Amino acid sequence: MRILLIVLLIMLLSPSLRAQESGTEKPFHYVAHRGASYLAPENTLASIKLAWELGADGAECDVMLSADQKVVLFHDKSTKKLTGKNFTIKDATWEELKTLVVIPRNTNLPEYTNETIPLLEDVLATIPEDRMLVIEIKTGPEILPHLKEVITHHWIKGKISFIAFDFETIKQAKAIYPEVPCYYLSSFKPDLNKHFDAIVENRLDGVDLRHTIIDQSLMERCDASGLDVWCWTVNDPETALKMQQLGVTAVTTDRPAWLKSSLETKN
Repeated sequence: MRILLIVLLIMLLSPSLRAQESGTEKPFHYVAHRGASYLAPENTLASIKLAWELGADGAECDVMLSADQKVVLFHDKSTKKLTGKNFTIKDATWEELKTLVVIPRNTNLPEYTNETIPLLEDVLATIPEDRMLVIEIKTGPEILPHLKEVITHHWIKGKISFIAFDFETIKQAKAIYPEVPCYYLSSFKPDLNKHFDAIVENRLDGVDLRHTIIDQSLMERCDASGLDVWCWTVNDPETALKMQQLGVTAVTTDRPAWLKSSLETKN
């Protein structure tokens, strides 16, 4: 009887063990959040270029549409918090936006004190052959025709992918660029559950989730549906290691080089 119980216990545990083993075999990529934003002002050419220099596998940026249909890098709807000047991105022209200096955070290096808002076309030109620019679309689908024009004329090398919180936007992005990885962004499990079937039906490549909602059961559900899983925003090695062990394949972080080095010492 004791031997039978041990055999049954091994059978019950084996799926979980296989899931953990398969997770450790997956690639684990480091994506610089808004560029290397710990050291250089977020969403600037400097932060993106620094991400490449630090060896990040990818650099994430946010894009919005100006009043004159320029695709610009910026996260907030208003420029007030990050530049001190109060413009609403969708109502401002490129001429008004291009000279605004992004205020450095206290961790940014002193040489990055005069960085301005860039165009996506200038950022695309910086992608190395073996890296990926992760483009977060911060608007609705109205940006997509203009985004397509920029990518058509300025994406020369390297890889790109799209992420978005708005499901209709990422759905349409995948339809326009079926060969480009597209991931649905979500912060909450109820939201993910609401869209899960549509994510699969529309052939999105995966989901990019707040790390706090990721657990073994969610990973198993995504694996069973053929969905890759990325996470954000992780700046501590313990959490990054947990994500790696669960089978997440990309972690978005403000400190890609430091986090990678810290995780390697743990492994």
